[in-house]
Amino acid sequence: MLQVKMTEAFKMSFLDAPVPEIGEDEVLIRMKRVGVCGSDIQIYHGRHKYMTFPVVQGHEGAGVVERVGGKVAGFKAGDKVTVQPQVFCGACAPCRSGHYNVCQNLKVYGVHTGGMLAEYFAAPAAKVLRLPDAMSLDEGSLVEPAAVATGAIRRCGDLAGANVVVLGAGTIGNLVAQVARASGARKVAITDINPRRLDIARACGIPACVDTRGRKLKDVILEQFGEDEADVIIDCAGVKAIFNEAVAAARCSSKLVVVANYKEPVEVELPLFQRREVDMLGIMMYLRQDFERAIDLMTRKAIDTAPLISDHFDIRRMEDVYPYIDDNPDSVMKVVIDIGD
Repeated sequence: MLQVKMTEAFKMSFLDAPVPEIGEDEVLIRMKRVGVCGSDIQIYHGRHKYMTFPVVQGHEGAGVVERVGGKVAGFKAGDKVTVQPQVFCGACAPCRSGHYNVCQNLKVYGVHTGGMLAEYFAAPAAKVLRLPDAMSLDEGSLVEPAAVATGAIRRCGDLAGANVVVLGAGTIGNLVAQVARASGARKVAITDINPRRLDIARACGIPACVDTRGRKLKDVILEQFGEDEADVIIDCAGVKAIFNEAVAAARCSSKLVVVANYKEPVEVELPLFQRREVDMLGIMMYLRQDFERAIDLMTRKAIDTAPLISDHFDIRRMEDVYPYIDDNPDSVMKVVIDIGD
């Protein structure tokens, strides 16, 4: 089978690898679509702190069941599926308390261990989720990022009637805003300095899409929500200056939620959290229930993922993918790799 392996920064190999053997509790998947994530781009540039080369990338996948192990129930050949890409120990304190997304020994397919960028992928049945027949494979490849969004909103608590502002209108920010809207928020606003991303947010039905070039976040929040301001600020931008604006703009007794993947420490004015009783929540990936909710919302068309896909590339053109993304940062949202028909 064809498999693409990153051997070092900026270099990859196209391998003729054996089709994986599966155990009694595993599912063999013929991969069809794999999404390219921001962490994949970091790996390509050699800037990901928590991985080592070589690695087969791919953690946003959709495919079709090829065969199942003898002890697997609930799946059959031909089923459309996606994979929850976390490998956790089950023994550490977070795992024992149900927080395996922050397992002390956490690994992720395509980052710390072999991923889905191949014609076939074997996974434990417990990590496989069936997709509805009506869901396209393109949509299936967006379930994982949608699960990041449902996980983030789950951590926020009940949003019914809340004012929510999302910072950053990339793929994750867009999905977080959509899930907030689907979760009963009174009003959802999303901000960015990229007009293209804001246009896509509008196409996805996000009510208030605000270009913040030359504007203070506090002013935007007052404009959008009035004197009640924002109950929840969700940072999907990952920019130090924007985070500090969010800290300054947070209303007393509100929440500041960090979804963005910061690579460096951020200095903050801690007394602002204390004196205003602002809750800061960290977000790390998802639980299985977040995948299930993402699939449900997508199936019911409560969130729209189609406008997020910028481009498709055949797996045999993987060497063109990252240079293309690097050369088109303002227009690319989500690139999807096609594997077979």
